Amino acid sequence: MKVSHAFGERKVESHIDEEVGFLITNKKGGFTNLGIRSRYRGVFFKLGNDVIKVVDDIRTHHPLTELRNNYWHTVRCSRTLCEFFFMPFGTNSLVYELSKPRAADVLFDVKHAYDNREWGRNYQMSMERGMAILTFTKKTDSREDSSHDQEEYTLYAAVKGDKDSKLTLIDEWEEQYYSFDASRGSHPNNRHVFKGLQMKGKSFVLSCSTDKHEAMRECDRIHTHLSKLKALQKQYSRVSIRQSKNVKLSLAEKCAIESLDNLLVDQNKQGGMNVYAGLPWFFQFWGRDTLISLKALMLDREYDTAKHILVGMLDHITEDGLLPNRIPSTVTSSADAIGWYFKRWGDLFDILRSDKQLGNYFSKAEITRITKKLEDCVNAVFKKHTRDSMAINQSQETWMDTNANEGGRAGACIEIQALRLCMYDLLYRLTDKGIYKDMRDRLAAKVRSVFWNGTYLKDTATDDTIRVNLFIAAYLYPDLLKDKEWITCFEHVLPKLWLHWGGLSTIDKDHHLYHADNTGEDIASYHQGDSWYWINNLAAIVLHRLDASPFNTYIDAIVAASSNDILYKGFIGCHSEISSASEQRAQGCLSQAWSNALFVELIEEMRQKK
Repeated sequence: MKVSHAFGERKVESHIDEEVGFLITNKKGGFTNLGIRSRYRGVFFKLGNDVIKVVDDIRTHHPLTELRNNYWHTVRCSRTLCEFFFMPFGTNSLVYELSKPRAADVLFDVKHAYDNREWGRNYQMSMERGMAILTFTKKTDSREDSSHDQEEYTLYAAVKGDKDSKLTLIDEWEEQYYSFDASRGSHPNNRHVFKGLQMKGKSFVLSCSTDKHEAMRECDRIHTHLSKLKALQKQYSRVSIRQSKNVKLSLAEKCAIESLDNLLVDQNKQGGMNVYAGLPWFFQFWGRDTLISLKALMLDREYDTAKHILVGMLDHITEDGLLPNRIPSTVTSSADAIGWYFKRWGDLFDILRSDKQLGNYFSKAEITRITKKLEDCVNAVFKKHTRDSMAINQSQETWMDTNANEGGRAGACIEIQALRLCMYDLLYRLTDKGIYKDMRDRLAAKVRSVFWNGTYLKDTATDDTIRVNLFIAAYLYPDLLKDKEWITCFEHVLPKLWLHWGGLSTIDKDHHLYHADNTGEDIASYHQGDSWYWINNLAAIVLHRLDASPFNTYIDAIVAASSNDILYKGFIGCHSEISSASEQRAQGCLSQAWSNALFVELIEEMRQKK
């Protein structure tokens, strides 16, 4: 398979041997991904509050030889045919075109994204006003449900082709095997899907709705205005690209920016823009993930979006001063989201000041109101989540929420202390109140005495295991140690965590919990060996800030590995969630917001310090 990325006159390409796919979105919560054989492949739309899969695959029976990322649309080719995929923003539609008239089968698999029930799936195909209409009704079935033949929902899809096209209705079922899911130990990894339509022609529009007439109206509208919609979306795909002599690096950075932008979802009346944690299966708004990703949007001058997200979260702070894992949600709170919240407020204020834009986005009254809310938050966490001056969290509340070691990192964790220091420091800068400076300095001294052993920072107050969390602490609050101490720390821990391909293990490779290979849905390796791309990029930022030549080799290797993942692995143009420690792979969720975001930050950091 040849994979290429092209923007203007800049292009990179490579021939690869592994399975890859692509991802495009409609910025309305819907997305299309094809190429990776998973039950999460296909065409998905967000209808109301539900993400619903509609199409499992579109198949021409031409063996694929090439995949091209053109940023605003994706092209995949065989030796004699090319297919073009495009989702107009703000619509529940997919545009599918071919380079010459050929037949393509549409395999439908209508279901809520996480619903793997087999029974009670009722498909009906019909023709109306020159469109193929799918009517799907989901009913309960006593073989899987507590009731029988009770209707749950009905959904419609309309397909229209150009004037020379032909739509042929089919009524067949095919069993699909999903090798990507099987490799992850994720079940089920096979499923029967409905082959309901063959399209023959060059250009087709598929639109979806819970209302048949709405699906048909949108399909007609997209078909009529297709040229204009293409031009608008091509224009939206960033007009410029940051200049760099390294074409591969500049295109990888553009991919990461575009991929993060494509994870933005316009919720309309439900709350404006927010960021999906990842696709194809983390299609929720996770507070921690959003906040970690937010600085990259600021660097891309998406100030309105950053402000909207941060202001919107003010109302989700709980009585004990924390933020929930998911927003909105009743899911338990996370210990670290609130610290990242303060960190990103500080970043936004600093970036706006640097850009001489603060007064254009915030009035003095707004800053006063926000500051009061933040003070109330600090008062709450100090009362409810502090012991002996240190920030305390419960088991499973940090980003390492699947941690398998004793206690699940309950107690005082190193990155949670750094986040608390960010909270105190921001309030001191906003209010000039000495109490926050005293709280900050007292905590910093306490953390040094408890966590710093003269060689490296312990992971928790009671656990001296070497983990990557000390890099998070350095990113958040570099004043915790002197530069010489950070250098000593990293010189000691890097050999323990370093992976030959250009990443970091989440735990000391000599630790008895270390796993060299990803264990899939069995979480044993998730934070016990798996390499997280966002952490790798964050670590490179930290090392680069020290400006110490011994770390240049590590930085260069991380940049190369991350660029390779973005350009040529998993979903091309997207940064994956994780890799096995043993060798570089695209694993986990194949487009992860914080992976894309921290790569953007890393490249910008390197550019600014040249």
